[in-house]
Amino acid sequence: MVVIYDTTLRDGAQMPGVAFTRQQQHEIAHALDELGVDEIELGFPASGEAQCADISSIVDSGLNARTLALARPIRRDLDNAALCGVDGVIIVSAFSDIHLRDKLGTDFDTALRASAEAALYARERGLFVQVSFEDATRTPPDRVAGAARALAASGAQRIGLADTVGMAKPEQFSALVARVIGDAGIAVAVHCHDDFGLAVANTLAAVESGATAISTTINGLGERSGNAATEECVAALEILYKHPTSVRLDRLTEVCRLVAAHSGVPIPANKGVVGGNSFRHESGIHVAAMLRNTGCYEPYPPALVGGTREYVLGKTSGRAAIRHVAALYDIQLDDEQCLTLLRRLQELSETGEPLDELRIRSLLAEVTR
Repeated sequence: MVVIYDTTLRDGAQMPGVAFTRQQQHEIAHALDELGVDEIELGFPASGEAQCADISSIVDSGLNARTLALARPIRRDLDNAALCGVDGVIIVSAFSDIHLRDKLGTDFDTALRASAEAALYARERGLFVQVSFEDATRTPPDRVAGAARALAASGAQRIGLADTVGMAKPEQFSALVARVIGDAGIAVAVHCHDDFGLAVANTLAAVESGATAISTTINGLGERSGNAATEECVAALEILYKHPTSVRLDRLTEVCRLVAAHSGVPIPANKGVVGGNSFRHESGIHVAAMLRNTGCYEPYPPALVGGTREYVLGKTSGRAAIRHVAALYDIQLDDEQCLTLLRRLQELSETGEPLDELRIRSLLAEVTR
């Protein structure tokens, strides 16, 4: 079973322009819980009292999922997380040269020692502990593997590997995951960013190499180009890879629309799994085939992910599609009427006029007078 730990309320909330109210955070957290997500990362308590209050409020509302908070490898952060009542912490540590030098101003041994002490301290506080290696894919693999061994010995229960700036290639990331699992003998989680459009591909490659937990966000929200999308990863794992998850596929579209509404970030029409065009068909050749067997142009039934199939009319429509849509309004068209309607559709497409339901009804009435 692949563990899904969703970070919409932490990394997704760090997306520029996104600011969830406490009520919205509650609604998203409970929607994720009902969706079946295993773990929910609720935020970063060190960012201030308001964040701590939001996290505590969600924890107190009662969730079935394990609740997590982000923390730096310092006791103050871990104490704040414990006070919020979360079940576990994700201790973020960086061991790449650029982060050690230009972000932290320290060296590898010092950073590793601080992370090991933090892991031990968090365990003593009764918290589940994942230590996540920020910028892991730009860190020498030997260093990653050595740090993973040391942290496993210090109480870390899971190691997270983050492709922080989305620069990993699937084969590279796959090899890194396998190396850490083989060398450290510890569970591995991954957190992938989408700067090159490879977040989902890298996440799936990691699972194929033994990663047992993946960090994702609804609709791929997150900093810069965002994160691996929960809905895309889960659908691919379940349908393509036959890896079971605890997520209810039929609730995906509903939850994605909720997060889109609360975040103010619309779902692109051509987005995988939950985009508005995922099960919308216009092309005449396609629709004619779909009316015989929907599997011709759909990889799975829309209802599987909570979607619906739709046939729409446009400049590429054919007679089969036109007759089918007309029949939905209890209208039967002959060949001449179909051709007349097709010509009108092509004319309107040149004007850019939207072909909504009201306009389609008007066109049908026009050709059947």
